[in-house]
Amino acid sequence: MTVKKIVTSLLCCIIVSSVFLPIITVNVHAETTAEESRIMVSLGDSYSSGEGIEPFYGQNEPTADKVKNQDWLAHRSEKSWPGRLTLEGVNGSMAQNRNDNWFFAATSGAVTDNLTHTQRKEYNIDGIKGSRNIDKQLAVFKELGDKKAEYVTITIGGNDAQFTDVITKAALSFSINPGLLTDKLNSVWDEFYYGVDGGKSIRDRLHQSYYDIQDAAGAQAKIIVAGYPKLLDPKGSKVLFNERDAALINDSVSRFNDEIQSIIKSCKADGMKICFVSVEEAFDGHGAYSSDAFLNKVEFGSNSQDLESSFIVPSAYSMHPNEQGAQAYANCVQAKIDEIEKDNGKTEWPLMSGSDERDIALVLDVSGSMGGTPMNETKNASERFINTVLKEDSSIGVVTYDNTSMCIADFCMNERYLKNAIQNLNSGGGTNMEAGLSQAYSMLQSSNAKKKIIVLMSDGEPNEGKTGDELIEFAETIKNEGIYIYTLGFFSNSNDKTSPQALLESIASEGCHFEVDDADDLIFFFGDIADQINGQKYIYVRIACPVDVTVKYNGETLCSTEENLNTRTAFGSLTFEENEKEFSTGRDNRVKILRLKEGTDYDIQIEGNGSGYMDYTIRFMDDTGEYTDLRKFDDIKITEQTVIDTVATNSDSTILNVDENGDGKYDLKYKATENAEGELVDDTYLIYIYIAVGVVVLILIVVAAIIITKHLKAKKSKLSGN
Repeated sequence: MTVKKIVTSLLCCIIVSSVFLPIITVNVHAETTAEESRIMVSLGDSYSSGEGIEPFYGQNEPTADKVKNQDWLAHRSEKSWPGRLTLEGVNGSMAQNRNDNWFFAATSGAVTDNLTHTQRKEYNIDGIKGSRNIDKQLAVFKELGDKKAEYVTITIGGNDAQFTDVITKAALSFSINPGLLTDKLNSVWDEFYYGVDGGKSIRDRLHQSYYDIQDAAGAQAKIIVAGYPKLLDPKGSKVLFNERDAALINDSVSRFNDEIQSIIKSCKADGMKICFVSVEEAFDGHGAYSSDAFLNKVEFGSNSQDLESSFIVPSAYSMHPNEQGAQAYANCVQAKIDEIEKDNGKTEWPLMSGSDERDIALVLDVSGSMGGTPMNETKNASERFINTVLKEDSSIGVVTYDNTSMCIADFCMNERYLKNAIQNLNSGGGTNMEAGLSQAYSMLQSSNAKKKIIVLMSDGEPNEGKTGDELIEFAETIKNEGIYIYTLGFFSNSNDKTSPQALLESIASEGCHFEVDDADDLIFFFGDIADQINGQKYIYVRIACPVDVTVKYNGETLCSTEENLNTRTAFGSLTFEENEKEFSTGRDNRVKILRLKEGTDYDIQIEGNGSGYMDYTIRFMDDTGEYTDLRKFDDIKITEQTVIDTVATNSDSTILNVDENGDGKYDLKYKATENAEGELVDDTYLIYIYIAVGVVVLILIVVAAIIITKHLKAKKSKLSGN
């Protein structure tokens, strides 16, 4: 090959690479991002950890190392049933994506208390003896960072009910005391319903555990609770269990599963996304000691990976699913996941359905700058919003956004469910407003509600995703489909408010942008938005500027001056925006926004505080809550002596009376009718009319006087003649 051909080939490779490599890179990144957003967490006891199914994570390490390894101490199996599950969009099984898409915290021997408290593990193996704590299982959610768990799987309660002890008693009762098993089961059920020594009952512990999981995982998490299989072949075993024992144990397991299912129904009624998966049918005919067993027999003596060596106590492997049993569990739970995926859980959780009238997507900024007081006030304000809106025929869904977005609560009318979702908000990450809007848009596209609304809150400009004009264009696409967008800006952390204000105002539907300077005021403005959504009509007035504004009604006053500042009354509110347009120079050049409850006449007094020009806009709502009547007055000259009086009321016309020099006399008058621009009214002709009328009246008076005088003279002459 010649040098020329080599160079040509290299250039071709470079060109092809430069064209296609970015495409490949982008596609890989997009795929990775989609995968990373799907998270499953597996909690629970030995039935979830995979006890008895080797290899366990860490088991091939030297003994001195593995006794320090929490995975080995917990007997978390590489072949456990949770690890066999799959999620659409994630390549391979959960086990193949451990610590990326799957987080495994189930621990052999765990009770409900170990979800929130550490679990002590004793070991005595290969001459090394000691003990070590296993982390509380719910701590795994902190490992997710900014990610949120979509699914949580769990088996729990079996150790609270002392299954292991029951089996031991059953094994002993056959040869020593036939009554031991019955006594033990009676004791277990007493503890299940009533507790022991004043402690919580097992039933209450299970109920609390599900709420603890929801609190840690977030309201968006779908919690799948798997039940337990009937443990024994109905015929029992040749030595340890007779048919009576097998029936007692199996019936107790079924009863225990029924009780778990009852607790879960109660949680679902409260709005929790939780469901029960039975495995009894899958294990039917495959109990321990059957010819095709899915469960290990009772094994006296220890296996090589048991934490403690003993020839008397049964191995921890005893009465746990083998590999076939793990696959049976996985099949049952996978079927439930697939069912949920088909309709995003609407069949499983019918209470999480929207309203026929209005579906409202509450889109909340949870970026890093929202930490501390802003986040706390956002939670309080959002709860008030939920309280107010749910009084009407409305449903609410909740979306959060930072670098990405997440639906943490589907459309529903369940107050407890929604508030729980709100209280679990945490801040962190960047600001991808597009992601939040896109998530809400997607939710509303599948809504059948007559009216669809987005309420977007942000404390600044986006720094990821679409920004500026691209974001505004995206919002226009949403609004063009009949979706109303309310925006609420909270800019106390922004050095320059002008740009984010303009952005949010452009994103919002007409007259639907609100903003606050203080986190404490979020609660009021969320309330205003809720009132407006619920049908309260407002008069919207925008005044820019250089003026001070005062509105008085029913003993209350809204005022923009620093010395008499008041921005909230029972009849309305006053907010401020930075002014992009150079109207003037004045001591307060901010734009003033008035929102006044419709239904009365409001006297508005405007006083100049500098020199320049004022734009005055007033909007009125129709019966659908949309601002359809817009009246504008542009470029009205302002000086420090200018005083303008106007009345905000929904009438045929709006009048601005202008006193140019503050002498108490109106020099100019502007008038605007429905959806029109204000025009200067020339009242000169009225003076001539008044003069003409006066002259006519005077003439009439003179004529009348003459007639009366003549009449009186004639009458007098007549009397004299007589």
